[in-house]
Formats: sequence, structure tokens, C-alpha cells
Amino acid sequence: MIFTETVYPRVEDFDFHGQMTPSALLKAFENVSSHHAKQVGISVMERSINNGTAWMLTDWRVEILRTPTHKDKLLVETWLFRPNSSSRTSRELQMKDGAGNILARGSGRFALVDLRTNLVAKASPEEAERYQPEQKTVFDNRLPRLRAPSEYSCEMPLALRRSDIDYNGHVHNTAYLDLALELVPDSLLEEGIRSFRIVYRHPLKYGDAVQLRGGRANGGWVTSLYCGDTLCAIVALNENLKPLA
Repeated sequence: MIFTETVYPRVEDFDFHGQMTPSALLKAFENVSSHHAKQVGISVMERSINNGTAWMLTDWRVEILRTPTHKDKLLVETWLFRPNSSSRTSRELQMKDGAGNILARGSGRFALVDLRTNLVAKASPEEAERYQPEQKTVFDNRLPRLRAPSEYSCEMPLALRRSDIDYNGHVHNTAYLDLALELVPDSLLEEGIRSFRIVYRHPLKYGDAVQLRGGRANGGWVTSLYCGDTLCAIVALNENLKPLA
């Protein structure tokens, strides 16, 4: 089943050129995904609060074909790709304008985690069937695994804010993109963000001493987020990679 919803961005979702920011696009994807879950009778927050389990993002892949502007009528389509595991799945998304042109597309992979033990849990087959999963994905290829570079050209400390923390007690998944952008050169931002990938390794929590380390890689930019010696997340922007066969 493909779930479709009209998106009504806020003023704060646009930059001074009137273009939607990458994090606003990611939040739109996230919100529509949550509304899809509610429609099939699943509450993301109630699962976390009452059952002690949550579908945790392991990674994002997003391509922006044309940056949405404040003038666009925006629709987001989303569906669940039929999982081959009871503990992992992927969610596919597309943002379209009023004429039906695809502006952006993304795929997020999830793992069901027991928040008490931090171990992978199993979902019931009935839960997946509520979504009536599809057999198609938005990307017809795979990219090489995103890894942290062996060397970086710059780094900076970063203090987490309470507003970065979500109901799971971790830095919210969309916030990692904003944090990573703090280290990106102005020249790359002026070119525009055409694509990004995020890999989540270890959750950041309020009070963690975060160090951003970044540099040019694969024709674009990579920012890695560390807490001490622990790699917590990798964010890659505007990569120019040859897809895997």
C-alpha cells in the first residue's frame, strides 16, 4: 500500500533563497512515515513508551533531484518494502510537486530494538502485513557501504542541546544531519545539497562530548560524529560513486 499525504512546510523549513533545507525534507519524510503508521493502527511513540521497543533507523539514503521551494505544492508518498526479516525493514519515500514530478526520493532502513537491552527484537508477521508492503524500491541500485575516512582535514567540538534529544532519550535522527552540516564548507553549501547518506552507529545522548571530524571524500564531503573514540554516525554529502553491480 502506498500512503500519500500533502505536506505543508513551515517558514523555518526554507533558507534565504526560498528553498527547502535538507533537514526539513528529511523531517517531512519522517512525519509522513509516522502518519502512515498511525493509519494502519501502529503508534511509534506508544510502542516505545508501553512496549519498550522501537524501530531504530540504521541508515538513510536520500537524493534531491530538484530542491523543493516555497512555491511548490508538495506531496509525499511512502510505503514499506516487503521485509525478508522479522526484525529489519526499509521504508521508501518520494516527494513530488503538484504536477507529479519527483523532487526527492529516499530509503530508510530500520531495525526493531529492545530499548532495555539494546538488542534486536522480533516483530510479529501481522504487524508488517498491516502496511501491505510493496515489492518496489525508489532506488534501482546499491552504493558501496559508507565508511568513516581514515583521515580528516578539519574537526570541531560540538555541545548538544536539550532540543536535540527525542522521546527515546537519544539525539533525534534528523538532528544528525544538521549537526554534520556545521562542519561543511560554505562553498559546498552554495553548490546545493544534491544527495546525502547517514549511517547511525551509536546513539548520542545529552551530555555527550561530541567531536565533528570532516573532509572531502568520494567527490563530496563526509562528516563523522564521535563521542570520545566511539564513532556514532557518518554523514556523506554529494557523493559521486559508481553503483554496485
